[in-house]
This record gives sequence, structure tokens and C-alpha cells, in this order.
Amino acid sequence: MDRTLFTPPMIETFRVCRRAYEMAFVSPGQSPPVRGKTSVVTKRFILRALAEINRGRIGNIQQVQKFLGAHWPSDRLSLDAHSSAQEENIQAFRFVYRVLTNYILKPYCPEKVQIAAVNLKVRARIPQSRVYLEDTFDLIYWHPEKKMLEFVDYHMHALRPFDPAWPSPALLVKQFLAERLRSRWQFDKLMVTYCQVKPDSFVTTGIELDESAYRLHWPELLSTVEEMKDPGDYAPQRNALCKRCQFLSECLSLGQAKPGDTSGNAVCRSA
Repeated sequence: MDRTLFTPPMIETFRVCRRAYEMAFVSPGQSPPVRGKTSVVTKRFILRALAEINRGRIGNIQQVQKFLGAHWPSDRLSLDAHSSAQEENIQAFRFVYRVLTNYILKPYCPEKVQIAAVNLKVRARIPQSRVYLEDTFDLIYWHPEKKMLEFVDYHMHALRPFDPAWPSPALLVKQFLAERLRSRWQFDKLMVTYCQVKPDSFVTTGIELDESAYRLHWPELLSTVEEMKDPGDYAPQRNALCKRCQFLSECLSLGQAKPGDTSGNAVCRSA
């Protein structure tokens, strides 16, 4: 097998556990059922709703209620005969409603910024290679006075501590793809803001992407990508089934789509 398109979730999963990578992205099953894991479906619905808020299509609580009534994915949630599953779905609906009504009243929006793009999928080819990298940016802010692009990444759980001197594959890919956007926004700085949305507030953690750290760790990512093109044996890197494998087994048995799949309304390509 020779793959030519990779995303940050694919790279991160491959590094953690090759067995999980094979389950999620190589052979996830031919005819999965329709329903999926509640937490995954809920997260994707929140991201979809936040995109509509950032586009200005949802502007008040009444419109949030209307959006929930029209688009709540009840047909994709896990259902069984146990009352615990029904209660889980009710709690998920309440959680989503509280998150969206709170965010609509006080969204994350720094002063003197312009919305550059919402839910933008960007793809670019690695130079001297037939490999493409792709990612979806939830929200991009342009700071004209600072000449800075800010990538806002929404998530539901608290961010784990990390050292900016050791950027994750996701940060390295974002920094690589940012060059594809330079023709539209002549930025001098790049910033990533992780925005954790909660039922009663949101918490942000921002880091400025460092060029020296990018140059230092980029060759390591390239090495991983080259190995992913034709990895050969997908033998697990751990003896026991890891938590990621267990989670993926649950998702795939329920028919959940591949982790990391996102849908964007636009694609930037680089030949």
C-alpha cells in the first residue's frame, strides 16, 4: 500500500500505536452500522454548530434552539434497551445546549480582529515528494495591526500540559500549511489558540508558533510520513491493547467514522 495524503490525527495515531492506526485508517470495516459513540457524535455536532455561529448564521439563543431542533443527530447516537443509554443521550443534548447558549452570549473574539476563514480545509504537497498533508482549521482570525494569523482550535476537554519547544505533529502540520495561506494574508506571526468550550464558560490557551522549533522538529515528522507511505507490518508497538485501541474498537463496532474526519466548505490545494 502506498498512501499519499495524511492528516495530523493519522500521524499522531501512527506514532502512538500502529495497530490503532491500522484499525482507524487502513481497514476500518466495509459495512459499518449507522450509529456511533455518543461522545464522538456530540463533539462533531458542537464543532458544526460553532462553525455556524462563527459564520453569523446563528446569532441568538432562539436560533440555537432552532438549530438543535432541526439538526440534532438522534439517529446517529447509540441506542439500546438499557435506560442508561437513553439517559446518556439526554445528558449529551443538555450539555450541547448549555455549551452553545453560553458561547453565543460570549464568544471568543479578540479585539480588532477579522474573521479570515471558518472550517477551512487546507491541503499542500511536501516539496520534492508526492505526499500531501491536510488539516481543517476551525476558525482563523486575522490581526491586521499585528500582521498575525490566529488559528482557533475548539475542543471539549482540558488541554494537557505541553512544551512549545516540542511541538506536536498537529502544530507542525498547521505551521507547514500556513505557508499555503500567505498569498492571502501576509503574516509575520502565527498563533494557535486552543479554546475549550464548557457549559458555563470557555478557557483559552494560546501559543505563538516558533520558527526555530519548527525547523528543528520538521525532519522528524517527514521521517514519520515517509514510513507511513508503506509501513509494511502493522504490528502493535505495545504488547497489551492500549486505551486508544480499545476506544477505536468501540467506535468501529458501533459504526463510527474514522477519527479525525472533518468536513470543510473549502479546500486550498498546492500542486
